[in-house]
Amino acid sequence: MRKLSLLLLAIIYVNAIDPSMVQLGTAKLDELNQSNLGKMILELAQTHAEMRGPLDDLVTAIGDLENELTAELQQLDDDYTRSTNQHAATQENLDIQIGQTEINIFNQKDFIDAILLPSIDQTNQKIDRLNGYINDNRDNLSKETLNRQKQHQQFLDRVSEHQSAISAVDEAIQLINALINGNISFAEKGTINQAIQRINTKTQKTNTVHPIVEALMSLTQNFSDQEQAKKIRDLLSDTRNQLVASLNQETADENQIEQTWVERQKTLNTEYQEFKRSVLEATYVLATYQSKLKSTREALAENENDLQSYKDSLQQDKDAQAQETQIYNELKSQYLIQLQTTRNAKEFVNSAEFSNVIRQKLNQGGLI
Repeated sequence: MRKLSLLLLAIIYVNAIDPSMVQLGTAKLDELNQSNLGKMILELAQTHAEMRGPLDDLVTAIGDLENELTAELQQLDDDYTRSTNQHAATQENLDIQIGQTEINIFNQKDFIDAILLPSIDQTNQKIDRLNGYINDNRDNLSKETLNRQKQHQQFLDRVSEHQSAISAVDEAIQLINALINGNISFAEKGTINQAIQRINTKTQKTNTVHPIVEALMSLTQNFSDQEQAKKIRDLLSDTRNQLVASLNQETADENQIEQTWVERQKTLNTEYQEFKRSVLEATYVLATYQSKLKSTREALAENENDLQSYKDSLQQDKDAQAQETQIYNELKSQYLIQLQTTRNAKEFVNSAEFSNVIRQKLNQGGLI
């Protein structure tokens, strides 16, 4: 800028003054005086003229100023272009991140609503059903165990009845043998009748042998010889055989029932273990779903925070770009004004009226 002091050196070399050209030059001076840069140029021109410097130096100084302003304006444009490109790249990257994050948020919400929550609900229902099966299984085992205990007790009661009846038959056979062998007389047959009566009492619940006992009672009412006694003994033997066979059948039936019950217990316990295993498996699956739900919700919250951060950053970058654009436009406008002022000064210095106007102004007391 210091070189601009040479702007008006040539004024001391101009002697002839054309009034019309002086009027035109005065308008140029007034135009230059409208800006701070123009005033500075005129001040330097006046100083240079007073020092009687060469005109070429002034022209060169103005040309250097023009070049400097042009270079600075180009640098401003280049800086703004780089900044604009950087903002565009930043905003494009943020737009991509916002788009991808919105997709992630949509997918995570859909995964939670469409997959995880229904799966958790279904698994809970499955666990409830399995626990219901377990309770039913244990209830069945308890009820069937109680029924089996009652059934077995009934068997034991029947065994006791059979054994008591067999004992009574054995007593009656012993008595009839004593009668046949002559150890007791027919006059004591009442004892045998009493023994048969005991057999009748003890075999009433045994349907298979009771008809034989009734025949015995009928036969022993009036028997009086050995042949009848032997028939009674034979009937007693048949009765005993029937009782033993019935007892054996009861035992066989009980063994079969017990075997069936053992198998039934195994089935119930196997079902119980399978239900328990299924509950453990479903509980593990439920825990996995719940863990995934927790991590997905945490990731969702993080993505939502990131999305807001990206949007805030995008808005901040846009605001910064708008502010930079405003500053750029203001600076560029100033540079263009200064550049135009410099070009006007350069044109004025190179004009024919320059020297006349400068000389007159100096004679009148100054350019400004």
